[in-house]
Amino acid sequence: MNAFSGQPEPGRQPSATVVEVVWGLPMGLGPRWQGVTSGPGVAGVLPPREEVEAIYGAAAAEPPLNEDPKFAALFADVYEVSVQKGQVVMALARNQADGRLTAFAYGHHWKWEEQKYPWAFDLQRSLGERCVELESTFALNLLARDPERREQGIGRRTLQAWLHAVAGYGCWLQTDDIDSPARRLYQSLGFTELGHGPEAPNGRPGLVMHRMPDANPPRQPW
Repeated sequence: MNAFSGQPEPGRQPSATVVEVVWGLPMGLGPRWQGVTSGPGVAGVLPPREEVEAIYGAAAAEPPLNEDPKFAALFADVYEVSVQKGQVVMALARNQADGRLTAFAYGHHWKWEEQKYPWAFDLQRSLGERCVELESTFALNLLARDPERREQGIGRRTLQAWLHAVAGYGCWLQTDDIDSPARRLYQSLGFTELGHGPEAPNGRPGLVMHRMPDANPPRQPW
């Protein structure tokens, strides 16, 4: 899913933002993991679920998504479980001045045999034969940017950092099937429509988009 909308606020001067990529552990960080709160000097660690929920919830509440806050809480819960039980890769944009988290994109490697839960079953049924395109790819679970930080390009930079980290693989995502800044961003970075998946927060089938691997990918850290 995504929560990315709008243009820079007129007359507002953007603050310097640092984007980094953080990998979790292959077997997850365990049930006691809680994340490290963003702040001055914080780097190389994954943020807590509360920060993910706050940023996604604030952004998704705005047009064109206008999502109920319950979805931000749900997606934050999924993020927490994903970090605890498996390896995630996350691109993080933080304000250089105070270390505050301003945008993120995270996901994980996808193999169908490992996805044993109702949403994945629904996705497989919805895509039919096209589901093979997702095997051994990376799923982009969530992309969001703080709506108070509308400087031009921060969402793009964050997503590009994530894509660079998984460049040796195809990747995919599900988003609302509407005309939105996020959808246009995905299209501009090489994602194409694959089909429709389970119900999105707007009550309609979500749009599944797929991106082919880069031709000359960097070496992966694992």
